[in-house]
Amino acid sequence: MPAASSSRRKRVAPSSDIEDGPTQKSTREDVEEEDDEQPQRVVKKEKKVVKGKGRAAEAYYSEEEEDDDDKIDVDSFADQPLDKSHIISMNGFASDWGTMIKTVQRTNNMVADVAVALADNVEGDVGKKGLLELERFLKELVDIESEMHINYEVIQNLVQQVTIGTEIDNIVEQYQDNVRKNKESYTSKTTRQKYAKNETYKNFKQSVYEIEHPGEAMPPITEFMPKESGDDSDDDDDLEMGAVTQDYKCPLTLRPLENPVTSEICGHSFSQDAIREMFAGFRGPKKCPASGCTREFRLVDCKPNKELVKKLRLHARRLKKKEQEQDAEEVIE
Repeated sequence: MPAASSSRRKRVAPSSDIEDGPTQKSTREDVEEEDDEQPQRVVKKEKKVVKGKGRAAEAYYSEEEEDDDDKIDVDSFADQPLDKSHIISMNGFASDWGTMIKTVQRTNNMVADVAVALADNVEGDVGKKGLLELERFLKELVDIESEMHINYEVIQNLVQQVTIGTEIDNIVEQYQDNVRKNKESYTSKTTRQKYAKNETYKNFKQSVYEIEHPGEAMPPITEFMPKESGDDSDDDDDLEMGAVTQDYKCPLTLRPLENPVTSEICGHSFSQDAIREMFAGFRGPKKCPASGCTREFRLVDCKPNKELVKKLRLHARRLKKKEQEQDAEEVIE
């Protein structure tokens, strides 16, 4: 038993020697060296990354400096003059304003139609109040239309300048200044100067007056507009002479107008077939057949008048209504 115990101790002893021997020590040292090297390699990688970022940052700042050198100072460049190559674009802008003008004009006509219907069907204070409101609204639309005309005409004037070879190197300033001056000029006008010669407004007043005063000639439109400071007597005379009594009979046939056309020269209207017969085989101008008119016009100066067609229908309806009222009174009597 003691011998065996000694042998076990001997076998255990080498095992202990292996654990603490030089070979094991070398292995640990290798592991420790590897552990020491790994952080060093990481550090090296980090250094490379830092160096890479530094190079990228340097390149970025270098490019930024070059971009700063290449930047264009817009303020240092003057406006380039317009030439004939820009005429098409300018005409396009003017055409856009023309389209908007036509849209407003259609709205004006609708307001006038509503006013006629209101005057024809609503009586008393309610009807009068509604007509005053519609008239105020129509004046606002006329103002808007005038402003659009100003923009249209300013562009057209600039187009004419470019067409004849004038160099315009400050187009925006010229456009804005001319529009502003013309708007200020319009705003400073009196009520008569703004609306008395406007065809839409005149037709509005005349249509309503014919309903409220059937069979009576409408007085000069200036009678509905108090005179203001700035209204000249010459302008008043011109407006009073321009007042036309609407006649629904053709001067040639002396019968109610049929398919009416109106002369753009003098404003008188005729039945379409009658005026064509008058100019049959003749292309030149002829004296107006309306009594007291000395103007001359050609057949091509006579244009279809849709507004007059509406008035003819209303006039015929009012005459029929008046006849029915008279018949009713006779029956009561």
